[in-house]
Amino acid sequence: NDITSLKLLNFYINVLDDRSVFEDAIRKFNLLDASQYDNEKKYSEAIIRLASSIKILSPAVSANAKKGNSEISYHTINFTHHDAEKWKSVLTHVDEFANKLVKKTLTEEYYNSLLFLINQKKYQLEDISIKINNHLIDYEREISDKLAYLNEQSAIAKKLGIAKNTIEVQTFGNQNALLSNVKTDSPFYLRGYEAIDKEIELIKLRKDKKAFIKGLFELEKEKRAIEQDKTIERLKLAIQLNLLADNNEFSAASINAITTKFEYKDYKNTYVLAIVIGLMAGIFYVLISNAFQSFRVSKKN
Repeated sequence: NDITSLKLLNFYINVLDDRSVFEDAIRKFNLLDASQYDNEKKYSEAIIRLASSIKILSPAVSANAKKGNSEISYHTINFTHHDAEKWKSVLTHVDEFANKLVKKTLTEEYYNSLLFLINQKKYQLEDISIKINNHLIDYEREISDKLAYLNEQSAIAKKLGIAKNTIEVQTFGNQNALLSNVKTDSPFYLRGYEAIDKEIELIKLRKDKKAFIKGLFELEKEKRAIEQDKTIERLKLAIQLNLLADNNEFSAASINAITTKFEYKDYKNTYVLAIVIGLMAGIFYVLISNAFQSFRVSKKN
């Protein structure tokens, strides 16, 4: 199969959708502090949850998220984290790792195709060789049966003293041609033992039996065509020369980490409101406390 840009992109997005590449990057760049978790299991579970929260949006969804901006023609990645530099490092690592996985997947796909073609050629040659061998075996049986029949017919002709062909032949013609109408249902020994014995002799003298086996030549041509087919060799050469070769640079797609847009929420007003509410609550508590204390003093008096 041809490697198309759409195929490369789909492979790349599928790798990102798996999220394992993000899990590896989150662990590598310590987006989560392992010391904050009781054990490795809880730490790993937290990494999985964080990686699962990453959203990979298609161009249509990305455009909609940008208030109907239909000019977006690429996928976008949405993620929440407080450290911008670490996140850029994660994206760079994910891009490199994802491309390696795509290349590995494509290479395996091509070598699987190559293995399929090799096995297919092997099985085709096995099947056609069996057919050819069966034709040779069948020929020997057919000739053996035919010689037995001819010997029998020759013996009958000799017994009856029929040396020459005595089968009735009707001839009729026109101005341009003569045609013979032979009664083929007549006993074969009527051909005469001289002709029959000669046929027996010629059959036994055959050196190239293949020339007399019906359908064998077509099978041999088919076998030769399979043996001479260069598809496998060309595919091997193509793999060595194309982008999947070990020494060639490969990129199915890329994440442009530099253009990442960061949005920071403004917590200033929230902090001010919390402080005001805290002060009011404190003042209210002091007033109530003083009121209760004054009430107790007046009651004692």
